[in-house]
Amino acid sequence: MRLRGWATSTSQRARSEMMRKLVLVAAVVTLVGVAGTATAAGVTPDQLTAAGWTCFTDPGAPRTVCSDPGHGRPIPGNPDAPPSYNFKIFTLDGSFTGTVHLIRSDLYQGQPCPQTAAPYFFIPVIGYYRCEHF
Repeated sequence: MRLRGWATSTSQRARSEMMRKLVLVAAVVTLVGVAGTATAAGVTPDQLTAAGWTCFTDPGAPRTVCSDPGHGRPIPGNPDAPPSYNFKIFTLDGSFTGTVHLIRSDLYQGQPCPQTAAPYFFIPVIGYYRCEHF
């Protein structure tokens, strides 16, 4: 009798543990689905800024540019310039329009922009080549 009670107790614990794991998996799947929906709906510069991104008005065009956390924006003459930047581009009213990839001039090897097959465009003031994806 005692072993039987132990087996039932162990079985109930195993089912209980399994149920907790299933609830956890369901919660994760739900959160991933919500995050995917939010991404599909788009983000705004205000949301990115709140998440630690650097957003600024492009000095050469009427648009807002956002750089992921930790990269900031290119600074002329920076002795520790990163090898590349990836930006999200928005209209001044916050509508997403595309992305920009910058490659530091000493690293650019003449490769074409993947989306357009055109060459990257050199921006001398910051020392980077630019490829835009719209």
